[in-house]
Amino acid sequence: MKSNTVVILLLFFFSSIIFAQDDLESTLLMKVGNNMPAFTIQSLSGKTFSSDALKGKVVLINFWATWCPPCKAELPLLQKNIYDKIKDNNFAVLCISRGEKEDVVKKFIQQYKYTFPVYLDPETKTYNMFASKYIPRNFVIGKDGKVKLATVGFNQKEFEEMIKLIEKELNN
Repeated sequence: MKSNTVVILLLFFFSSIIFAQDDLESTLLMKVGNNMPAFTIQSLSGKTFSSDALKGKVVLINFWATWCPPCKAELPLLQKNIYDKIKDNNFAVLCISRGEKEDVVKKFIQQYKYTFPVYLDPETKTYNMFASKYIPRNFVIGKDGKVKLATVGFNQKEFEEMIKLIEKELNN
């Protein structure tokens, strides 16, 4: 009887992992090889920004929120290891706050003294062009305007690989 219970538990465990991976995949709307969609978004400073300004650049788009623990783990590394280190006129970083009000985001950015460009997506219009749920999300766009990498969640090794990809794309 015990062996049947163990088999059932193992089947449940592995099927839940497969379901979770399928769920993650189904939430990704902008896949590797797709062209970056056109969008307009407001910066935290109140200026309107159009994705047309990104043509010919390598772009990192990061979707995050102030309440998200993995986002809070990733943002300091994004500041230190990407925004502060990769100085190239052909590189742009867009950190887009998903579904939050300006005052909440502004307070958070000031508290942690982040200097990377922050954009607001309170109704998740831009986010919904890229994914349907889960954050943080990173999208690396090549100079050709195509998605080169799409990630979900925060993983240190994956983050380091993303930096290498950005550097490789800048050298192309």
